[in-house]
Amino acid sequence: MGYIKRGILLILIICMFPWITYSTSDGVTSGYYEKVRAVVKQVENLKEDELEIQQVEAELLNGKFESTVVSFKHFLIEGSKSNVALSENMKVFLNIRISGDEITNVSYGDVVRDGYLKALFGLFFVLLIIFGGFKGFRSFVALVITALCLIYLFIPMILRGYNFIMSAVIVSSIIVVTSFVIISGFTMKSLVAILGTIGGTMTSGVLAIFFGNKIHLTGISDEIVELLVAYSTIPIDYRGLLYSGIIIGALGAVMDVSMTITSVIFEIKRTNPDTRIRSLFFSGLSVGKDIMATMTNTLILAYVGTSLPLLLIFVFSDMPVVDIINSQFIASEIIRSLCGSIGLVLTIPITSVLAALILRLKK
Repeated sequence: MGYIKRGILLILIICMFPWITYSTSDGVTSGYYEKVRAVVKQVENLKEDELEIQQVEAELLNGKFESTVVSFKHFLIEGSKSNVALSENMKVFLNIRISGDEITNVSYGDVVRDGYLKALFGLFFVLLIIFGGFKGFRSFVALVITALCLIYLFIPMILRGYNFIMSAVIVSSIIVVTSFVIISGFTMKSLVAILGTIGGTMTSGVLAIFFGNKIHLTGISDEIVELLVAYSTIPIDYRGLLYSGIIIGALGAVMDVSMTITSVIFEIKRTNPDTRIRSLFFSGLSVGKDIMATMTNTLILAYVGTSLPLLLIFVFSDMPVVDIINSQFIASEIIRSLCGSIGLVLTIPITSVLAALILRLKK
């Protein structure tokens, strides 16, 4: 199930990418801005007052002025998102100002990236089919359903004012049940994996809520959330947003561990029907010990990886370690990492016990 966690980000990008152009009024009656695609036709590198500039000619690919060739200056500013050297035949987004039937201003927007993202997505799908066969296809279907649940169920629930944690629990349960049923069918193995995943994930959520409240986390810990605060038009429980993120973030790894432990125990029982229930339980724990360290590292490294820029700022500013740990953002990431890891570790005995008991009842 690890591919679900690795592929979900790509699915979300494909589903949510702004394929159509949009236009926004600048509040002035003389014109409005529109974002369109273009292909670079010619580039001339210049230098003005030690500043690198590109004089670019590009052909618009869509919109009212499709096939029109426009000219603009692209400034290569070190340390900014516009520090991308343009070249011929490169596809970009341009922000054009339209006044009446004329283009009065053109500026660089961003690089068009969806082509390579779709290629990567296609490679992912092909490899799933080649090495997984029909089961790989079912895994892909489960992945798509996971993305759709997050986009068309979780987000609308939040926008309608439902509680974040309740929404995360409901959506996570739907994802777990549908994924395991699609991949393994309506079997006892699926039931054990589902129960083990729900147990481990809910443990992470409960611990995050308890310790997050104890250390008074507000949920507003980085610039992304601050932007959400600034531009959101609906009241949002930012602490609930943090906790629901922890629940959903731990889900993929917990699903992976739960299915691995379940598969091992059921396979041992299938090949050795006389194996005692006690032996099955300890076999699950033994396998869990081998995967525990790597999966825990996976969670922690994933969370730390998103925090590296801020950690570098702390290092460059020579802040004491105590101050770093007590900062809102780092404390949130520590809660996220440790609670997710604890839920992951507890998934091993929970799944092992459930698998052994269900096999005993089945017998």
